[in-house]
Amino acid sequence: MSRIYTRPNYRAIMSVIALLFIASFANAQSYEQLYSDYRGSLYQIRLIEKSSNSKAGLGSGFQISADGLIVTNYHVVSEAVHDPERYILRYLSVDGKKGDLELLDVDVINDLAILRQKGEPGPDSLRLAQNPPSRGETIVSMGNPLDLGMTIVPGTYNGIATGSFYDRIHFSGSINPGMSGGPVVNRNGEVVGINVATAGNQISFLVPVDKLVALLADFRKEMTAGNGPIALQPVINRQLHNNQQRIIDQILNADWQLRPLGDALVVGEIVPAIQCWGNSTDDEDEPIQQVAKGCTGQDVVYLSETFDTGRVEYEFFWLESDDTLASSRFYSAYEDEMSGFYPGNSAGEDDVTEFNCKQQFTTHPRNGADQSTDDSSAQKPPRANGNTKPAIARTSFCVRRYKEFPDLYDVFYVSLTVDQANRALVSHFTLSGFTKESANAFTDKFVSEIQWH
Repeated sequence: MSRIYTRPNYRAIMSVIALLFIASFANAQSYEQLYSDYRGSLYQIRLIEKSSNSKAGLGSGFQISADGLIVTNYHVVSEAVHDPERYILRYLSVDGKKGDLELLDVDVINDLAILRQKGEPGPDSLRLAQNPPSRGETIVSMGNPLDLGMTIVPGTYNGIATGSFYDRIHFSGSINPGMSGGPVVNRNGEVVGINVATAGNQISFLVPVDKLVALLADFRKEMTAGNGPIALQPVINRQLHNNQQRIIDQILNADWQLRPLGDALVVGEIVPAIQCWGNSTDDEDEPIQQVAKGCTGQDVVYLSETFDTGRVEYEFFWLESDDTLASSRFYSAYEDEMSGFYPGNSAGEDDVTEFNCKQQFTTHPRNGADQSTDDSSAQKPPRANGNTKPAIARTSFCVRRYKEFPDLYDVFYVSLTVDQANRALVSHFTLSGFTKESANAFTDKFVSEIQWH
């Protein structure tokens, strides 16, 4: 193969380098200009503990109207919602101006809050974008990380993240603690999202601006009605009810796919927002071999530091020992391994009641003949033992009520088969923040879908 050597065109190379330098300088100028133009709209949001008059939490916020409306994340101000006798909210502008804030409205599902400056409002505000950015477009996050002062972080818009019940923008950029509630703007200085969370390694998440637009519309409608200040507790209650109904409708209307596990077929990924994992023991010295399959929704609704809700999770364990292990030893080890179940969401004694549980033995149809079906496309367990006697399980169904939202419950279900000497299936699910009607509908569907063989 011959090679052709070409003398470098140094003039062309230097022209390219110059263009790259100019573009880089222009970008730097544009970021600097963005900060210069909109810094007056940015604020640090401070949660103040009254008795000590000291900071108990920090976040970021931005002004959106001439009358002093400021937006931040709900989780930044949640303690002031739950305990207004103990906490107040204040702001600090980039130029050092301080003042008190009034909490006006919230959206706990999308982690948003609307506040108003008491006294004279700030002179500057940000516009809200009417259209989302293009995928791959550079957008700029603003906020106050770690109480270090207002900062801008350029990053990339990657569209709405998949695999969640809640719309979040996937942002390639570093959002750090303290930046929660800050704006993310396009090159025109229009807000396209609100900082909300990070997974590290340049993977962060934003609330889309259309969620803020909807909250503002509801807020202004309430203000126009002239009913006075909005009572936040009924608002949050309504939001939680609507959210759980939206989730349960998605789940119940989905096509539930079954997956083989031991002698059974169990529920797999119902909807994209629920992701599943698998694991198994590989130690031959263990008396019981275990194969596990767990599925969980990836996000929750934050209510306070000790309380979250909106979680859906379920898991299955297939346990088996060889014939040399006595049945009594199998079930003793089995119960030891299965005693660690607990609800997936966090809640304290101020948030929920104690669990009220009902335990009973239940029977479930077993179909040992499914292996002989002519439908080659049907999912089958790895083996069927020909047993057609009903499976017998010891089942616990537990509920605990939300104290501030009395029509919502956490539901905890676990069922352990006990009809075979050395094989067993454990089924478990947790629903957090669902009505009794939704929980019962899910339970009926969940139980009826599992197939024993």
